[in-house]
Amino acid sequence: MRTMSMISIVAACLAAAACNKAPDKPKTPDEVKDAVSKLAKPEPGKYRTTMKVIDVRIPGMDAARAEKMKEMFGSTGRSFDFCLSKEDADKGFEELNKRTTQGNCTYDRFDAGNGTLDAKVTCQTGKGMTTTSEMHGTYSPTGSKMTMKSDTNAPGMPGQGMHIEAEVTNERLGECT
Repeated sequence: MRTMSMISIVAACLAAAACNKAPDKPKTPDEVKDAVSKLAKPEPGKYRTTMKVIDVRIPGMDAARAEKMKEMFGSTGRSFDFCLSKEDADKGFEELNKRTTQGNCTYDRFDAGNGTLDAKVTCQTGKGMTTTSEMHGTYSPTGSKMTMKSDTNAPGMPGQGMHIEAEVTNERLGECT
């Protein structure tokens, strides 16, 4: 299950690489799906994912509790290894393609090329909740290094809403054993 979660994170990061220039207008999920289907497939093998939470802000949470939450989510960095099988690698970003057509999302920005990316997506996730996520970093078929920011607001949510910022690094270590 963790493998699919991390593949989804990697795929989301790489989805931002689907275009070479910032669009004149937001992209639809179908446009992103088409662009993602043209990306080079990830290489199979053993990978290490390291996630470090940089910032967590939740409405009504005091600074001490926020710091504990940040530590719980891995402010010092948490790593785990997984094996991406040839079969899963051959699927490319099929799972991401499925997800891009679900929900009500607008890809506000895609700017990628030469292994770097800058992307922003806004999703209406139900009951008036809106989540805006931004990704900035580098990518290749063997890994990525991204800074991800996510802001969630909903009716009745006090203050600036919930904010989470994390650094996620994925690197291919070699063959699966």
